[in-house]
Amino acid sequence: MFNMLTTCYLFLGGTGAGALAVLCVLECARALRGRALELPEEFFARCWPVCVVALAVGILCLLADLGRPDRLLLLVTSPVPSAIAIGAFALVVALGCAVAFAVLALFDNVRAGRAVVVGLAVAGFASAAVTAAYTGVLLQSLAAVLFWQSPLLPLVFVLSSASCGIACAFLAAAFVETRHPHMRPLVWLARADGGIVLAEAGCLAAYVLLALAGDGTARAAQALVFGDMGAVFWGVLVVGGLAVPLALERFLTHGNSRTQLLWIAALLLVGGFALRFCIVGAGAYDVTQMPEGLYGLTMLEQLG
Repeated sequence: MFNMLTTCYLFLGGTGAGALAVLCVLECARALRGRALELPEEFFARCWPVCVVALAVGILCLLADLGRPDRLLLLVTSPVPSAIAIGAFALVVALGCAVAFAVLALFDNVRAGRAVVVGLAVAGFASAAVTAAYTGVLLQSLAAVLFWQSPLLPLVFVLSSASCGIACAFLAAAFVETRHPHMRPLVWLARADGGIVLAEAGCLAAYVLLALAGDGTARAAQALVFGDMGAVFWGVLVVGGLAVPLALERFLTHGNSRTQLLWIAALLLVGGFALRFCIVGAGAYDVTQMPEGLYGLTMLEQLG
């Protein structure tokens, strides 16, 4: 009943948005000479392509799931304001901002003014925030599944997107040869991610507990906690994607930072995908009156 393309889009769109938000903050810090978060040129040259690819492949998954590419254009140009139309527009803007920064990072002899960098970073951060929230609102807007009808769902997805964005930064930093003199920004990012992971775990726990207590949502929550999806939920998401990277971030050292950053990044990204897989998969246990609304994103058929 559920399309894996939907899960991939939710993961890639959220990860790309999170990476864009993190990189925009770091670009602003570099432009304003904030030494606490200043990273070398090589870091940005490696990380911006990762952000672009995540957003671009996410859009491709969305197009494939829609069935007709022109539907995305209809969403972006729709005169009727809606969460889906705003989210699709934000996704396109986010990709445009990421591409602009990636081009600037690609050419060593191209330098943008401080005002241009800050303006582009502000636009990128705003579009990233909307895109990250949109990945959760998209599920919340599907009335077919009561389990998704919670304001905590977009919040969990936003926090997960931010954590996955930091994971992309760690992944790029692990391959930067000059990373050792720049450990301070990575330590700050690790501390920030620790707070994000704790907040994500708390919101996820509240989301699942409230679902367990609900008459129409208990079956889906039980499938996560006690049922068929329990191994992925507890083993991959809770332990592997939240608890272990949180512990590793507390012991980030100078001497072995490359290996540590790679493990932290991999676990955070796997946990981010497992979160979307679990939330989407649990919907199969909580279908109400409109099962046709669960076939990918074909609920957008009304747009033409």
